[in-house]
Amino acid sequence: MPPVMINLVAAQSETGKTTILEKLLPELKKHGLRVAALKGHLQHYDLDLPGKDSWRFARAGAEVAGMTTPDSYILIGSSETKSGIDAAAGLLQDLDLLIIEGNKKSENPKIEVVRSAVNREPLLLDNTIAVVSDRVDLNLDIPVFGLDESAALSDFICERYFVSRPESAASADDLTHFDQAGRPRMVDVTAKRQTLREAYARGEISMAPTTLARILAGSIAKGDIFGVAQVAAVMAVKETGRLIPMAHPLGISGVAVDFETVEGKEAKVEIGVRVKLTGQTGVEMEALTGVSVAALTIYDMCKAIDKNMVIQNIRLVEKKGGRSGHYRREQK
Repeated sequence: MPPVMINLVAAQSETGKTTILEKLLPELKKHGLRVAALKGHLQHYDLDLPGKDSWRFARAGAEVAGMTTPDSYILIGSSETKSGIDAAAGLLQDLDLLIIEGNKKSENPKIEVVRSAVNREPLLLDNTIAVVSDRVDLNLDIPVFGLDESAALSDFICERYFVSRPESAASADDLTHFDQAGRPRMVDVTAKRQTLREAYARGEISMAPTTLARILAGSIAKGDIFGVAQVAAVMAVKETGRLIPMAHPLGISGVAVDFETVEGKEAKVEIGVRVKLTGQTGVEMEALTGVSVAALTIYDMCKAIDKNMVIQNIRLVEKKGGRSGHYRREQK
């Protein structure tokens, strides 16, 4: 089976593609992958100098010429029927992955590099599967990784193209919340870098139209429903590490709560909670907990007049940062 081929591209030069690839290669190796890295779409190269032995071998008709030492080799070849990349891939059948730096016109899957000082907007060419950038404000439908998130980018590539990995290469996080003896544990994030993390969750509580009307009119006996629910959501976010057994206590840097009302026969209040921090683990559980407790608070404050309220559809809508990059729930 030929190797998977991915092109690492950018709108222009000086975006740091080579540095990114240099950092990515050892992370891919940790997964047990055999990887080749090539410069792509060059007009010429000067490795095979006229008059040298390899040049003479190629001129004499060798399909592949090269040089070897006891522990290394370099091969040079050409093909009358294939591009240089395709010809090279044909000689690398025993490798898992071929990463080509450059060639925006390639039909291969592409990972695009966007550096704010050079090219602020991504090209998003056909078959772009991810973006690597120093811009934390990029809002795309594909994963976005930071310039230093080589491990997360490696995980993404492996999960997308390689279903299984050698057991010896599995990371500690692959065991999720169970240790090797099968007992629960808190995942050790000590070695993870601190990066910007963000999560947004939503949920809803349906109710009788008259209940919603009284909430909007401010005539519920217990007071300002949305004001109290907002405070409850913020408190719940901060207490998530105490409520969820294996969640980490986190230094949350920001919480925003929003409410939307839907009047009519199917009356409901939609709740959104966005959580941010710079840290070593994500804040999905914090956002989900905030939504849940906000909904419970609304129920508690209105249950005297409407015990048929239903809390439902609590879900993660979006997350940013971490090993899995940017996730956004598909709208249905």
